[in-house]
Amino acid sequence: MWPELLSFLQYFRWNTPATLALTSAAVGSVASLAWISVRDAAVRKRQRHDTALEVASSLESYARTCRTMMHKAAWAASAPAGTVSRVASNSVSVPAFAYSEKLQWQVLSRKVISELREYPATVHSAREHVNSFREFGEQLDLCAQVEYECAKAAKSALTLARVIRRRHGAAKWRPVTTDTALERELSDFIATAEQKRRASLQGRTDLAIDSQVTARPFEPPLSA
Repeated sequence: MWPELLSFLQYFRWNTPATLALTSAAVGSVASLAWISVRDAAVRKRQRHDTALEVASSLESYARTCRTMMHKAAWAASAPAGTVSRVASNSVSVPAFAYSEKLQWQVLSRKVISELREYPATVHSAREHVNSFREFGEQLDLCAQVEYECAKAAKSALTLARVIRRRHGAAKWRPVTTDTALERELSDFIATAEQKRRASLQGRTDLAIDSQVTARPFEPPLSA
């Protein structure tokens, strides 16, 4: 067997036309596959970039919608008591949020998809929380809660949009003049609202303690 194989190898020379043709075809196939791979990678990168940009734009638009709802809630809270104010308060709530159905989720990583899909669930939870105030709370409490939840939702949307833009190399958000300080305004509003909530909670706690002391005057110690 070895003599036959040796004869075949001696016959199979690299400078024969058949060998040159096979070599050329192999090199061409490798080059074609490499070019297709590079082209597909570039297309996929562009698709990720476009999808990330669309997601970020949706989140930033939602943040502006939340800011508008905050203004509506503040107006409803300041309206005189009556039918108009009740109608106004019933029309305020945390806006619903959903991504476009045309998004190409498959071009994004699983980690990014998980982060993005958690946000609509967070907004839905905030809407449910506000609805509990609508059913059981006072009008002013409802409006204040809408403002607070909208501010948190808007702040989270802007933060997530900034992360998505940076991670996929999309251009930074260039807001119009009225939105240049939006994120800072939201942060300031949230900090002030949380400070008021803590002060209110502390006031209620102190009032409850005072009520217990008043209801239970000084009692003499029990005799042995």
